[in-house]
Amino acid sequence: MERLERRMYGAKDGVYMAGEDCSGLLPDEVRSTIEEMALKYQKLPREPAIDKENGEIIPEESGYIIDVERSISRVFDASKNEKLKISKITIRPEYSSSDLKAAKKSLAYYESWISGRQERLVNINLAAAAINNTLLWPDKSFSFNEVVGPRTPERGYLPAPVILLGGNGLDYGGGICQVASTLYNAAEQAGLEIIEHHSHSKPVYYVPEGKDATVNYDDLDLKFSNNMQGPLIIKSAVNGSRIWVEIMGEEEKSE
Repeated sequence: MERLERRMYGAKDGVYMAGEDCSGLLPDEVRSTIEEMALKYQKLPREPAIDKENGEIIPEESGYIIDVERSISRVFDASKNEKLKISKITIRPEYSSSDLKAAKKSLAYYESWISGRQERLVNINLAAAAINNTLLWPDKSFSFNEVVGPRTPERGYLPAPVILLGGNGLDYGGGICQVASTLYNAAEQAGLEIIEHHSHSKPVYYVPEGKDATVNYDDLDLKFSNNMQGPLIIKSAVNGSRIWVEIMGEEEKSE
């Protein structure tokens, strides 16, 4: 009876789907086989990105999911000894490389002058490099602590002067608040929505009073969101005695 059932209702002999022998399989068995393939072969789309090292655009890639129902139908419509490829549904990324190429207008530029000991300059260089070439899509938020990461000796940060409880002290990563402050002023200048911002307990020398931003990996962060229609690219570097931040975006579209 089973052989008869498979002959009447099962896939024809020699039918293969993506290398899997479906000969004589009944509908529920074919479905189970195809669903396993769907989990194995699906591929998520990849949005375009920016290479952190050189700033070049990494192209997007389409993904796909397996069309289970179409693949099952093809198995039972197939002729004897037919070899089939699994049916796929293409999923395209939300954005393309052209969106990043369009982000070429300087929306904001801010710089501040650096002074102090060499350890402080090392820390500023590390933090500036960490935020350089950061890509921020529309409606996404930027977190200084997430992008820069922990300020630890294992990651190259050195002890340098910091403001602690209204006084002065030494701590690993001392100086990166100047990077955060420079970035904060650029973000504000660009008209971005500031989500989280904290000022020091006393004025600092490198930005006007009230325009500073203090950060601490455990609890104090600088966050803002991209409230523009297109992607933003954050550029940052140390040039001589200056730390600068530039925010790039799209040209405004005329009505």
